[in-house]
This record gives sequence, structure tokens and C-alpha cells, in this order.
Amino acid sequence: MYVPARKLIAVLGAVWLLAACSLLPDPKPAAQDRYLLEYTPAMAVAGSEDMPVLMITTPRAHGAYDTARIAYMQQQFGLRYYVRSRWADTPARMLAPLLAEAMNATGQFQALYASPGALSAQLRLDTELLRFHQDFTAQPSMIHVTLRAQLVDLKDQHVIASRLFDIREAATSEDTYGGVQAANRATAQLMEQLSRFCLESSR
Repeated sequence: MYVPARKLIAVLGAVWLLAACSLLPDPKPAAQDRYLLEYTPAMAVAGSEDMPVLMITTPRAHGAYDTARIAYMQQQFGLRYYVRSRWADTPARMLAPLLAEAMNATGQFQALYASPGALSAQLRLDTELLRFHQDFTAQPSMIHVTLRAQLVDLKDQHVIASRLFDIREAATSEDTYGGVQAANRATAQLMEQLSRFCLESSR
């Protein structure tokens, strides 16, 4: 079958382009910075062996914050996420071991981070993360953290106390890292307030 030279050249050119494209290296994914939430109690009090066991459950997170993406807001009701920066884990999962550390530092609890029913305990701290974002509608921008907590007596399964914690911490720079630093300061405030809440409520 006779194939016109022009068509043959076009077909060969298309084949060459496909082959060349397959040999090109895959584009490298954009580098991402990952950040941690950390907390060190200002002072730790030694406890005794007969302290009540306090079970810390992983905070439940509002859907928009159940992600490792770092959230920010530039207008009311509008939540966005940084592209090149992420948390090392979801904020809720990073908060859980910090909560246990904060409660242990009071010297009044044997605080353990575990799943419900995984251990024998007298008390349980349940929390829900409602907000965790950098708010650029304020100047300077601020980290806004809202968390609901309730302390449960496991002996008779009743809620001893519940409280809503709302913390705002100003960022020192209008970028991701400024927000990350503010988030760590807000986390420290949250841990101190939650410690006092559990101490006061358990008495």
C-alpha cells in the first residue's frame, strides 16, 4: 500500500515525539517543609504511686482540621491551606502525647495516651479540636485555636466537667513559620489551661 511521503513523515514525527517524552525525567515534586507542635512543661511535680490514672484520648478534629495541611484564613469563612508547608502529622494527633505530658507534670495524675478501653483508668479526658488556623483577617495575623474538653469519671460514666478553650496568639511574621511559632506558643497556653481544668475538676 502506497503511503504519501507527507503522511509518513507526520507519523514518524509523532512516534519520535512520543518516544522523546517517555525518556524525559519525571518532574520532581515541590519540596515541602514539615513542622512540629512541641511542649515542655515549665515545671514537673513528682507524683505518688496511688495517683488516679487519667486516660488521654486522641482529640477528635473538625473535618477541616483533620489533615496535616496547615490552614489559614484570609477572609471570614474562607479556609485555605499552604502548598509547600505541612504539619508533621495532624494537629490532633500531635496534641495527644503533649496532653499526657502536661497532665503528668502536675504530679496529680498518671496520665497515659491510649485508645478508649485499652487500659484501666479512673478518669478520661476527651477533647475536640474545633479550630486550628492562622488568621490573616487580623493584623498582625494570629493563630486561632479552639478546643472543647470534657473530663469523664469512668467509675460511673458521667461527665465531671466540660469547658471550651479559645486561644489567640499573635504571629511575629506574616508567613508560615511565623504561624508555626505562634501555634507552638498557643499550644503551650492550651496545655497549661487544660492542666488547671483537670486539677480543679477532679477535686
